[in-house]
Amino acid sequence: MNIKSDKKAKEVFVKALEIRGYSDVRIAKAPADILALKNGEKYLFEIKKTSAKKEYFGAATLTEWRSAYSNPKNYFFVIAQETPKGFNFTEYTPDEFEKFSSVPPFKIFFNIPLNESNKVEAKRKNRSAVRLTKEKLLKLDEIFSIIKND
Repeated sequence: MNIKSDKKAKEVFVKALEIRGYSDVRIAKAPADILALKNGEKYLFEIKKTSAKKEYFGAATLTEWRSAYSNPKNYFFVIAQETPKGFNFTEYTPDEFEKFSSVPPFKIFFNIPLNESNKVEAKRKNRSAVRLTKEKLLKLDEIFSIIKND
């Protein structure tokens, strides 16, 4: 198993939710890692696994935040701290998690084949990513300037 995988943390958290009275608990890909029902309401849990002991530096996607702000009472960011004895889970509402979060200057990712031809091909691995153009870069720069000075 991939040492960075959060699969085991998700499985353990599913069992913990079931013990706490949640039903129809299942691991999903979207709009959060785990979906569950309780008292007729849908709950969403986004698992962030770490083995860090003092401070956890991680990331939450725009998609995760969009879902969190759309479901502020039923969406939880869950820090799954792996210890030698198992996992410690800490749940945060979007308002609570927001206090620990920041938006850095946007990064532009690239994927260059090194063992193939130097020809740039139109294939992308991440279908949710947006292809960079100068116009899109200028829009990102403008948006970041606005929010940074807010």
